[in-house]
Amino acid sequence: MTNSRGAELHWAGMDRDAQARLLLEQLGEPGARCVHLRDGREHHLFRVLLARGERVLKIPRHDGLADPFDPSRTSAARLLCEGVAIGLARDVPVPGNYECHATQPACATMDVLPGSTAEQALERGQLDTDQLMRVCVQMGRSLANLHSVRRTGDGSGLPDLDVDASGNGRLLHLDYHLGNVLGRLKLGVGWEVTGVVDWTCARWGPPEADFVEMQVSVFIMNPRARDAFVAGYRQVAQRAVDLAEVELRAAREVRRRLAASPDEGGEARGYWLAFAERHPG
Repeated sequence: MTNSRGAELHWAGMDRDAQARLLLEQLGEPGARCVHLRDGREHHLFRVLLARGERVLKIPRHDGLADPFDPSRTSAARLLCEGVAIGLARDVPVPGNYECHATQPACATMDVLPGSTAEQALERGQLDTDQLMRVCVQMGRSLANLHSVRRTGDGSGLPDLDVDASGNGRLLHLDYHLGNVLGRLKLGVGWEVTGVVDWTCARWGPPEADFVEMQVSVFIMNPRARDAFVAGYRQVAQRAVDLAEVELRAAREVRRRLAASPDEGGEARGYWLAFAERHPG
């Protein structure tokens, strides 16, 4: 067994709090206050009080999902790309002062954004149907702002999803859903977007690809939400959305997920099966 393999096994055998403490030691902050936040599918998240102030610490999960577009990509590569994408984003609130650290394994720290996720607000009953529609309008606007960034030159180190012959791809988040959009209730306004997080899947590509996560998690069960989202998107982008292309991409993604884990989908599983059947190929 190599030292590298031994280190991997040691890391996998630690609980997430021990992992966070180990990385904080490597960052020179062994006594930092550390509070666990809701995890993502690929990373554990903590709110930490460092010498420079409060930050979010993002560390790889040993059981985290692989990059669905390139399973061979390392966690370090994904964190580096996240930093690039955050730096490129325009007119979209993102975590400030993002830093990727060459710890073992690599981790990232960033400023704390206000608010909680739209997913959490929905789970807590803070969003009724009409409020969810308004959230979708805002999310559509934010996504259109994100897509205003065009690929230039060598792509700044971000990979391509599928860019046409002209190389005219747009900046894509590719994990854009209720769980990665932060917001808060504002008096007289309702729920407002305060941040977009988790950019580790970011790439260049066609805008329709960025509608897939919302299609498979929300729109597939609530077509009205898609109408609201697309309306918000068009208010900013001033372009039509090829919904047929969105559905074809979403059907491929549903089939990929069901093939990888036949029990996946939760309450959406029945919708997934029917959707895939309506969109074969």
